[in-house]
Amino acid sequence: MKSVLATALAASAALPALLAAPAAAQDAPRKCGTADLMNPLFYQPVEQLPDSRIRFRLCAPEATEPRVVSADIEAIPSGYDGKPAGLVMTRDQLGYWVATTAVPVAAGTYSYGFRIGGLTMADPQAEQFSVSYRGTSSVLEVAGLGGAFQRYDPAIPHGAVSTIDYSSASLGVVRRAHVYTPPGYEKGGTRRYPVLYLVHGAGDSDDSWTSRGRAHYILDNLIASGKAVPMIVVMPAGHTVFKPGSDLFANKDFADDLVKDLIPLIDGRYRTQADPAHRAMAGLSMGGAHTLSWGLPNPGVFGPIGIFSMGFYLPGQEERFIAANDANLRARARAGAPVVFAMGKTDFLYPAVAPTRAIMDRYAIRYRYIESEGGHTWVNWRDYLREFAGSIFKR
Repeated sequence: MKSVLATALAASAALPALLAAPAAAQDAPRKCGTADLMNPLFYQPVEQLPDSRIRFRLCAPEATEPRVVSADIEAIPSGYDGKPAGLVMTRDQLGYWVATTAVPVAAGTYSYGFRIGGLTMADPQAEQFSVSYRGTSSVLEVAGLGGAFQRYDPAIPHGAVSTIDYSSASLGVVRRAHVYTPPGYEKGGTRRYPVLYLVHGAGDSDDSWTSRGRAHYILDNLIASGKAVPMIVVMPAGHTVFKPGSDLFANKDFADDLVKDLIPLIDGRYRTQADPAHRAMAGLSMGGAHTLSWGLPNPGVFGPIGIFSMGFYLPGQEERFIAANDANLRARARAGAPVVFAMGKTDFLYPAVAPTRAIMDRYAIRYRYIESEGGHTWVNWRDYLREFAGSIFKR
């Protein structure tokens, strides 16, 4: 008993010294596998090289053939071409698994993880994480001038991001949303703000537009530079409880919750300008489908509309959409609110551009079309948000 007590006291005495140890001492090179409870292993898991290639490092002594995987970094094989996904990792002289991208990675924010034995896991040494639809990924930031618009700037005022839970009477469940309020909002006052409802994609969650999309920093920077009007941004959960036969991309449960539950809650709890001219909707991929299905043909609820990396891509899809929304699309054309439709040239949904534009042209809906380089990635979606947020709610 005395030896156990002595060991515990020694451990507790060592803990403050460990926590206070300088970073340089903690990060001193040690062999992989030398960690224990009181002497954890600190190492740099991600390193940006001088030429902006990225080196990844993992300590997993019993792993076999681990790979670095990422849905965002184009320099890392995606697996969509039939070849194995990810970067192969090899052991270095200290026993760490290491892999380096063959080409530089552009400035920006990216998710990544490690695939070991068929399981994809987050980096245990990462400092930032993003909650996806199922699971969690690590997040890294590549420095560079091109990413300044989506990076935290200590020299400007910043807004706040809150997580709210609410009871959805439409669905009979508790739902969650993230809410960005602009700089100065929390000081109070009588000023009311326009609202953007910003929806994530099928692989993401309501956490994703901030953890991966950096929406809050993008808005902070736009507002500080006078390129966007201060606004509230509501990021709802795009998924609902799965039901047999439900449509992931034309999800009426999502629409009912959004219009009947979330919007009234936001207008009641926050200082909003509660009218269509000051209420926008935008989304990427699945969120773009939600916006196309429930935002574009609903000018009585939403004014400005942003559709990112989505469109009509299935046979007969546009005919069904027209049949269900003819009168509402005519009303949308009369409303004249800003509409932005954006797609990457190498996006696998690029064939949806022509039929989607044809419908808006048919109804004389005025819109701005943005065609960018790249594909179905956050690199594009952050750019699209910057363009959209800067074009709505003009003074």
